[in-house]
Amino acid sequence: MQFKKEFDIDKDFFLEKPIRPKKRKVAIKVFLVVMFLTFVALCVSAFSFNFNTRFGKKILAIAPKNLKDAQQLYFDAIRYYDEGNNEKAIEYLNKQLSIVDDPDAYIYLAKIYLEEGNQTLAIANFEKAIEFNPDSYEANYELGKIYFSLNDYKNASKYLTQASKSQIDNLEVLSLTAQAYKLRGMADDAIVLFEKILESEPQNVLANSQIGEIYFQKMEYKKAVSYFEDSLLYSFDENIALKLAKCYFELNKFDSSVNLCNEILEENKDNKAAQSLKRTIEFKMSSQQQSQIEAKKPQEVKQEPINKEVLDSYIKDIEVSIKTNWTPPVGSNLKKASVKFTVNKEGELINNQIYSSSGLVEFDKSALDAIELSKPFPPLPDKLNRETLDIIFTFDFNIQ
Repeated sequence: MQFKKEFDIDKDFFLEKPIRPKKRKVAIKVFLVVMFLTFVALCVSAFSFNFNTRFGKKILAIAPKNLKDAQQLYFDAIRYYDEGNNEKAIEYLNKQLSIVDDPDAYIYLAKIYLEEGNQTLAIANFEKAIEFNPDSYEANYELGKIYFSLNDYKNASKYLTQASKSQIDNLEVLSLTAQAYKLRGMADDAIVLFEKILESEPQNVLANSQIGEIYFQKMEYKKAVSYFEDSLLYSFDENIALKLAKCYFELNKFDSSVNLCNEILEENKDNKAAQSLKRTIEFKMSSQQQSQIEAKKPQEVKQEPINKEVLDSYIKDIEVSIKTNWTPPVGSNLKKASVKFTVNKEGELINNQIYSSSGLVEFDKSALDAIELSKPFPPLPDKLNRETLDIIFTFDFNIQ
């Protein structure tokens, strides 16, 4: 009985007056119409946005047929370009641009002109593309490369900086941008970018060598050394090796400097810069060793005061001969060096060395040679009361 009662209740429920089918059909139709109109509106909006982005705001004033023609001209131009027919590609792109401005068309035109060797028209078209899309990576990067090749590092850094913002992890762009900064004198900015490259590629030879060169130019030799060493660790370069050798020299690491010079000369025995640096280092080391020997020598017994009048007369006698035999090297203007030499009782030269260097190896050598060519000297006058005489002679080359 309970079951029967529940059944009756359910039956009564389902026998309630239903919604009219006609009203339900109308509601469904209205819903479908609204959905269709919304879909159409979205499609039109997306289509309009896409073409406004591609061709600019002027699209609204262009007839659909002309717009379709412009698109076809663009595709035909690309086909001609891919086939290697640059002349036809230029013709079709210009026809397209006569209908509507298109950043991509300007970029393709610029690339073709660049291939043809016409940098002026290439620059003009890349710049036109940037007017429509300032963030265009391709246009900014290509313009940066062109100006870099023209040694216009101000404009190169401008466009390369914009390109690097679009692709912040592109090491090729970062490298060229950093080089433009360096050549423009923006050393600190260049270091920041080169360091960013090294974060991704610690073995990057260019980044290491460029940072080393910046510190080398700043005479911060200790900082330069680590970057030069890392650069040479991955690739040996004579110029970088020579700069590292100079850093070692400035830091008084003479052994390291000489060893590196020898390594350079093994690769290229005619490297004049390495030869000159090696001679300078060896002379410096020899002078230091001589100074250490002199310092260890016991002090000599004081001699009687020398007869100044007799000494002046003797010096004048040998001065003429020394000056006659001296041939200063080219480029030694404003250089000065002092030579200390010893003459014995018979006028024989028993010692000849640099007392004060000019800093120029060739100049110092010419001074030593002048003393050698002037021997033998006149015997020492008896009135000097000396068995030997130490003389310091200064060579001063100053052209007014």
